[in-house]
Amino acid sequence: MMTVSFKSIASWSILWLMVIQFVPLQRINPPADSEIQLPDTIKSFLKQACYDCHSNETRWTSIAYVAPVSWLTVSTVASGRTALNFSTWNNTNNTKIKRSRSKIRSVILEGTAHQRIYYFMEPSAKLTESQSRELLQWLKATFEKQESTGFKN
Repeated sequence: MMTVSFKSIASWSILWLMVIQFVPLQRINPPADSEIQLPDTIKSFLKQACYDCHSNETRWTSIAYVAPVSWLTVSTVASGRTALNFSTWNNTNNTKIKRSRSKIRSVILEGTAHQRIYYFMEPSAKLTESQSRELLQWLKATFEKQESTGFKN
């Protein structure tokens, strides 16, 4: 009968952690198709809190290079870009933009699980109450403007 020691488990675990570092991942930032046109303050809020997962301007921090956390990071950024990508906003159809603005509003008001994890790792990315309020006011104003003018980018 084979006995498994703590030393054996630790050795294999360390070896496994070393080997998985070589799994290739797509940590790329494709060129932005078109820059979203926003007031400077609103754009700075979005860059602060959202762009790492929802644009082609992701800041790949050191944790994004350490497996297995890197796998979660790359996966989260890929799904975030698919859901909403500010780097391709101007090439997005109006219906999706309207849904995206509505989703942004609900995320600001209610938050999401991935947000809490991201803000834990990057506390400086979290918006203040006043920044959130200003962003919500801007979203409301753009909704009202679009409803009265027939919805345009």
